[in-house]
Amino acid sequence: MLKTIKLTGEQKNVLFLPVTNPIQIKGVAGSGKTTVALYRAKHLLDTQSNLFNEAKVAIFTYNKTLSAYITQVSHKIEGGYQQDSEELNPTTEPGINVTITNFHKWAYRFLEQNGISLSVQTIENGYVNRDWKTISGKAQTDLVETVKSRFSNHSIAGKTTEFFREEISWMKGKLFQSEQEYVDAKRVGRGTTDRVVKEDKQVIWKIYQTYQEELKVRGKYDFDDYAILSLKIIDENASFEPPFSHLIVDEAQDLNKAQILVLSKLVSPETNSISIIADAAQRIFKSGFSWSEVGLNVRGGRTIEFKKNYRNTVHIARAALSLLEKETDKSEFTQVETALKGEKKPEIGYFKDYESQFAYVKKELNNLITNNKINSTVILHRNTSGLDSIARRLENDGFEIEYVKKSKNQAVDYESNSIKVCTLSSIKGLEFTNVFIVDLNDDIIPYPPGFNDENDEFHVSTERRLLYTAMTRARLNLYMFSSGNPSRYLSEISEELVDVCSKEINVQLDDTDDLPF
Repeated sequence: MLKTIKLTGEQKNVLFLPVTNPIQIKGVAGSGKTTVALYRAKHLLDTQSNLFNEAKVAIFTYNKTLSAYITQVSHKIEGGYQQDSEELNPTTEPGINVTITNFHKWAYRFLEQNGISLSVQTIENGYVNRDWKTISGKAQTDLVETVKSRFSNHSIAGKTTEFFREEISWMKGKLFQSEQEYVDAKRVGRGTTDRVVKEDKQVIWKIYQTYQEELKVRGKYDFDDYAILSLKIIDENASFEPPFSHLIVDEAQDLNKAQILVLSKLVSPETNSISIIADAAQRIFKSGFSWSEVGLNVRGGRTIEFKKNYRNTVHIARAALSLLEKETDKSEFTQVETALKGEKKPEIGYFKDYESQFAYVKKELNNLITNNKINSTVILHRNTSGLDSIARRLENDGFEIEYVKKSKNQAVDYESNSIKVCTLSSIKGLEFTNVFIVDLNDDIIPYPPGFNDENDEFHVSTERRLLYTAMTRARLNLYMFSSGNPSRYLSEISEELVDVCSKEINVQLDDTDDLPF
């Protein structure tokens, strides 16, 4: 995984960007954004602390998987960079003593500390039971379904439960305070197939209010409430003191307006030092907002772009970019320059069923083991149940398996030869030498419940960027397999850029190569 490196060029320049007021680092996949975030934190600690005022730095990451990884590698980060010299002059030992967390983990503790209990612990017959007050997953889906069923006389209620879950999440993230605010707001990115008119929005607002009332009656919250509750506590507490002098926000494109507003209030107004790290091409959630909405000015000299991909071989980068080329709106994307050579193209396999796919995965894993190249290998799946299935099968066949997304008390050993397994949405920010993406079937990705209608362009785009992000996790070897009806995204990748290792079913491939290199 991450190794000790020496920053050069555009990476080094980030360290010497202004230490007051917001800055933005826009970078392509593989450009070292997360690595540079750690070095930026180290530089701020070393240069902005003195005998009277110690710099207090925090790194907020996309999820707990990435924050756990950053915590593991933070001890390798060295300081001592000079703006006008290539010589390192470290004044402190390697490592960074900073807060590393993700938004919901921080918010949970903050709310608990400020009197909002998010769990209740009871003891029955000597056993400790904990009632979590945050609903998610099936429990939240069931609640939304129950609420929307009360409005079945309105045609808009015929939309999927997933539509309402996403809409409620978006509404909370945008901090709408009134029906009129919601009615007037534009839902950017839904696509031309969306047919939500003013009258529909008025019904949706009632559904939203009813959902909130049901949460209150049940004494529950959802994860989107964390930011709203945190803002309320901060704004109503005149004595609140921001805990940090510098804040670094990694993968910021997947946070929403409410979450960014909370983070902006955690930084001392004396520095207002927020380093925003983002890549629009890797936005995998439908939260969308602009920096101006949250009062952050990162225009002009306050934004730096990383264009060079240091992670992927040219073959992997080109294949991933050919998929991204199918996006209709690339206005916010950063132009990619590839840096690494490579001999092997990504492999795509079209298998007739799960058993054929599994047999091929086993064969390739055994080849990697035989050639002593199994270190840094991960298997990815779109959903947790599919991941569990292949993990069990591999374990039963004697392979050592390790989940990347483990419990908080179990650290992942990235240096071991165990085969890591992970979902597509949890792999962001990580990288591996060998990446297998399995079950790329059209009834799995794009995620079927995410469709608001048959031609939901926004959902198709979001899932495409999710797959692009997963593809760019691979340093040297990328394998992409279907086990039935292939995902539409496989046909969007130019056949010239991949090797088809198996074609047990008849598929139509894209034979164009319209990339600029």
